[in-house]
Amino acid sequence: MNKHKVKAFTILEVTITMLIAAILMGITYTTYSIISKSYLSFNLKNNDMATLETLDKLLRKDFARSEFILKDSSGILLKSALQTVRYELKPDFIVRTSGIVDTFKVNTEGWVTFFEGQPVEELRPQQEQNRLDELDISLVFQNEKIPYHYHKQYSSVNLIQRNQNAIN
Repeated sequence: MNKHKVKAFTILEVTITMLIAAILMGITYTTYSIISKSYLSFNLKNNDMATLETLDKLLRKDFARSEFILKDSSGILLKSALQTVRYELKPDFIVRTSGIVDTFKVNTEGWVTFFEGQPVEELRPQQEQNRLDELDISLVFQNEKIPYHYHKQYSSVNLIQRNQNAIN
């Protein structure tokens, strides 16, 4: 009779090892899922914030460069010697047209336009009566209402051209 011992693992040892490996794989997968969802949420939030920031930057730039601003049927029209920019303000998006078209997918809570402190609520027959110097708009970002305010400081020459009787 041969009395050689074979070195091997018992069934109990293999089962315990497989159980520990399965638990570690479950923990690793759960951790990966949580981190992956967190990253996607963070990325979406940053992209939405970048959209708001770009829209704000463009509106401020267009307000500063424009010679005059008018309210029209779908939003505002900003005119300068070099270009005309139109903003269509819709509840679910804002479209900026200036040679090329930019669409900003933002939710607008509402917008109000003013000229010299008086609200410009409805369109009037003469173009000059639809002039604006302020825009208040509220955008919704992650269920929070964010107010934005834009103001155009007209030059006195521009205002005198608007009303020739102003210098008398």
